[in-house]
Amino acid sequence: MNYYESMVVFNPDLSETELKEENQKFADLIAKLNGEIVKTDYFGKRTLAYLIKKKREGHYLVNYFKIPPKELGKLENFYHLADNILRYNILRKHSLDS
Repeated sequence: MNYYESMVVFNPDLSETELKEENQKFADLIAKLNGEIVKTDYFGKRTLAYLIKKKREGHYLVNYFKIPPKELGKLENFYHLADNILRYNILRKHSLDS
C-alpha cells in the first residue's frame, strides 16, 4: 500500500453536518477499496483565489490515507463525480511524516 495526501475543497454552502457526511462517503470508499484513513485535518472555510463553479469560498479538508495503487482510479472517479467538491488533488507520499 502507498501513502497519499488529498486536499479537497468543498462547496461553502454545506453545513458542518453535511461536510462530515461528505467526508464520511470518502472514508467509506477508502475502506471499501482496502485502504485506511490515517488522519483528517479541517482548515476551515477560506476565500478562493478565483471563482470556481461561481463560488468565492470553500471548505478545505486534507485526508491522509493508505490505499493500494491500483485502486487510485476509483478514488479519482469518486472525486470527479461528487457534486459538492469544487477542487481536489491527490499526492503520493513516501511516508506520512514527510
